[in-house]
Amino acid sequence: MFDFGAFPPIGDLLWAIAIIPIAAYLHGLLGMGFVTILMPILVLVLDFRLIMVLTVPPALILSAQLTFFGGNLKESIGRFWYLPLFMAIGAFSGAWVFQHADQRLLLLVIAGAMSLFLSIDFLKKTHVHLPALWIHPAAMLFGFLAGNTETAVNMGAPFLLIFFLLAGLSPLVVVQSINLCFFTGKIIHTITLSVGGPTFAAVIPSEWIPGLLIAPLCIGLCRMGAKRRARTDVETYRRWLKTFLKVMVVLVLGKVLLT
Repeated sequence: MFDFGAFPPIGDLLWAIAIIPIAAYLHGLLGMGFVTILMPILVLVLDFRLIMVLTVPPALILSAQLTFFGGNLKESIGRFWYLPLFMAIGAFSGAWVFQHADQRLLLLVIAGAMSLFLSIDFLKKTHVHLPALWIHPAAMLFGFLAGNTETAVNMGAPFLLIFFLLAGLSPLVVVQSINLCFFTGKIIHTITLSVGGPTFAAVIPSEWIPGLLIAPLCIGLCRMGAKRRARTDVETYRRWLKTFLKVMVVLVLGKVLLT
């Protein structure tokens, strides 16, 4: 029988409900960013565990929506099918990091990696692309790193986004591949939260309900954002992603200061 006393306070829920739909639309527009946008904002009023409980269910559903319902699966999933595997390996090690490591240090590493990529891209005055032979080894490395950060601090997007910008792929391939990784990572994340650990209590079934109730609204808004992205040219989309990276650097550093 569910413990309805496990629900978060109504004020916290209202704050989350006001922000989560905006993040869902931007996730559809950019093809990523749902949790990355929410974490630094919700952390102002909610504790870390509660944020994960509220955001993981809709994030899991949105990642499935953008992965499997857009066609072109052979070019994206067929080419980068192994990415979720390396992200899953990273997710299990990230579970250990979540329980034992200083999260502020990990956030600084993420901010440093994004800043390094943006600095190189700016100094070269052109797009930075990996040689063809480096793409698959780099995918394995960045997938592993993203799995670690996805489970440890609920932010897998930065390392995946850096890789896909370096690989120079089409928007649809980027969106489907990156969301396949999110989908895999969120499944493992859900299991990790449900089992619990030495520093956090296991999430009981009734605690997932608020996030599931928000999911239908998120699906509709994500679909609206995706339709807007489909009408956007490649260069504009790349500019959006680089701007998103810059915003993420600011948000991550802000989160470090608030943690």
